[in-house]
Amino acid sequence: MDVASLHAALSQLSSYRGGAFRNACWEGKDAGRPKDVYCDIRTIGKKDCMTPKIMPATTHPDEIAPAQKEDLVPETTSRRSFLRGPLMGTVVAAPLVLLAACGGSTNTGSGSGSTPAAGSTSSAPTQTTSTSTLSLQSIADSKTAFMEIMNDETAHVEFLKGALTKAGAKPRPKPTFKGLQQADITAFAGLSQVLENTGVGAYLMAAPAISNKAYLAAAGSILTIEARHAGFLDVLLNKPISANGPFDKPISQSDIVKAVSPFIVSLNGGKDPSATLANDVDILNFALLLEYLEADFYTLNVPNLFK
Repeated sequence: MDVASLHAALSQLSSYRGGAFRNACWEGKDAGRPKDVYCDIRTIGKKDCMTPKIMPATTHPDEIAPAQKEDLVPETTSRRSFLRGPLMGTVVAAPLVLLAACGGSTNTGSGSGSTPAAGSTSSAPTQTTSTSTLSLQSIADSKTAFMEIMNDETAHVEFLKGALTKAGAKPRPKPTFKGLQQADITAFAGLSQVLENTGVGAYLMAAPAISNKAYLAAAGSILTIEARHAGFLDVLLNKPISANGPFDKPISQSDIVKAVSPFIVSLNGGKDPSATLANDVDILNFALLLEYLEADFYTLNVPNLFK
C-alpha cells in the first residue's frame, strides 16, 4: 500500500464503527483501501489490544477458527492493571520501610505496646503499635545526648564572656552554686528539664529588649539550642514537647530569679540578677548567670552518672 492509500484509509476511520467498518474494509467499500486488506476495529481502537497473532491479509473474519479468534481478543490484563500491581506494592511497602527506619514497628495489626516509664534505666528495645510515634532511648542510654548538652552549655558560657569582653564590658564573675549534684539519673533528668525550659523562657524574655543586632542574633542562636535541649528532655520524660503549645512564652525576670536563687550561695561580686536590666550588657550578664548555672550542673553530673 502506498502512503496516499494509507492516509485515505485512516481518514475513513471515524466514519465506521464495529463490524460495519470491518466489513466495509473487506468488501472494498472504502474507496481508499485495497479490497484484500482486513481491518479489525479492535486492534485499531484500543491501545492495549496488541497481540502476537498475525492473520493473513486475505483472511475473511468468517474464515477465522474460534480458537484463533480467542487469540485475537485482548488479554484481560491491560497495561494499566499490569502497572497497578507493582506500583501498589511499592506504595504499600514504602511507609512500612520508613516506619521501620524510624524505629517503629512494621506490624499493621492490633497488638499491645509499651513505652519506658520516666526514669527507667532499662535499655531493652520497646515495642510499638501502628499508632505509636518515635520512641527514645531510656535516660540511662542517653549519655551521648547529655554529653552534647554539657558541651553546648560550656560553649555558651565562653561565647557570652567573649561577647562582653569584645564590647568593652566586664563579664560577671562565676557565682558559687549549691544543690546541683544529683543522686541518680532520674533526679538529674528532671532538674535538667526544668533548667532547659527556664533557659528558653529567659531568652524569650530578654530578646525583645536587646538593641544591638549582633547581640540579638547571638541570643537567638543560643535560644534555638536551648529549645532543642528542652524538647529532647520533654519527650525523654514523656511530657509534651511544648507545655505552651505551638507558641512558647517568655518567663518574667522575677520568676527566673525565684527559680534559680535556691542554687546560688554567692554572686561573688556580680550584679544582683533581680536588678533592672538597663542595657544590652546587663541582659548578656543576666544570660551568663544562667549559663554558668547550667554548665556547672552538667559538668558535675554527666561524668558521674553516665560512666
